[in-house]
Amino acid sequence: MKLIGSRTEQQLREELVRSNLALQDGSHGRLANALESVNVKVTGAYVLNWVPEQAEDIYTVLASADEVVIVEVPRGEGQVLSAREELAKYEGKCSKIQRIKVAVAKDLLTSRASNLSY
Repeated sequence: MKLIGSRTEQQLREELVRSNLALQDGSHGRLANALESVNVKVTGAYVLNWVPEQAEDIYTVLASADEVVIVEVPRGEGQVLSAREELAKYEGKCSKIQRIKVAVAKDLLTSRASNLSY
């Protein structure tokens, strides 16, 4: 999907940057720990979706340019569960706005990688 610089894209970009900063500063400690336990660097992870359920929170996180990680974080005591999914498969189930969000997250990921390569 080609990004056009729309207001929607800008709002999604700000939301994704906030999610990344929250992962790095410890605001989502259990989620960050779960991601690190499956070898996902939180410095390059973006929360694409968050579903608050009764007993747990379910997060879908862009882990790399071609993979998402779905993490279930229990609200109380309990084991954190995670599963990996190919990004292409995940995108196939997404709405248009979610596909835009994925495209923005991938753009953030690649721009971050190019900034680190200097």
